[in-house]
Amino acid sequence: MRRLIFIIFFFYTTNSLAEKLNLPDISENPIFTYKNSNAKVNFIGFVGGEGLKGNASKSQNPLARSAKDFRNSGSNYYVFPNPKKKKKIGDRKNKDHMSRISILIDHIKKENNLPIILLGHSRGSISVAAAANNLKKGKISGIVILGSITTSVGKYTPYTLTMKHMLKETSIPVLVIHHEKDGCAGCSYLGGKNLAKKKNDNLISITGGGKSGSECGPLHYHGFEGKMTEVIQSIKEWSEKL
Repeated sequence: MRRLIFIIFFFYTTNSLAEKLNLPDISENPIFTYKNSNAKVNFIGFVGGEGLKGNASKSQNPLARSAKDFRNSGSNYYVFPNPKKKKKIGDRKNKDHMSRISILIDHIKKENNLPIILLGHSRGSISVAAAANNLKKGKISGIVILGSITTSVGKYTPYTLTMKHMLKETSIPVLVIHHEKDGCAGCSYLGGKNLAKKKNDNLISITGGGKSGSECGPLHYHGFEGKMTEVIQSIKEWSEKL
């Protein structure tokens, strides 16, 4: 009986807690890592807004709060942190950001030879789009943009940061996931739909779910509240076809 309890406890703890990967060349913050011994793919998640300033387990961003669910779906999952503790992320397109992403990818490739796919939510889509354009061929197998930047909104989000502009010459596979009622400024569903149609990329349209928070927050249509199970399953099915 004691042995059974130990086995259950060991299984629970090893499958619920994140490892904290410390790579100073990437960040002062640990990289929250959720590993699956039967993984078929590596996902790196980039949260939106000001990025991940610290503890991924306390973030409500869909790509942080659902980290364990990504792992349980059959992947190794990494939540990409900001360079400095308690500091917002800077330019998501600059060489420094690309270098830090590349370092993590190289680290993962030393651990396994599984495909690597980047996931970007909201302003995190800028990070993954820039990586798709700037990293060496073969570094990543594809990108997924969720509730992405589709429309320019003044100086804060110029046209050069929209997916229409950033992905116009991207050659790697792209999956577009957008909620049909996304009400966040700069992240219109129509823009995502048109982007997928123009580039012949896959589009997953999400309906339903909750809206308990603000329109641009993680607990609303924009953040796929109550719909991440469907989102993760869609990403899994798409990634298995690459």
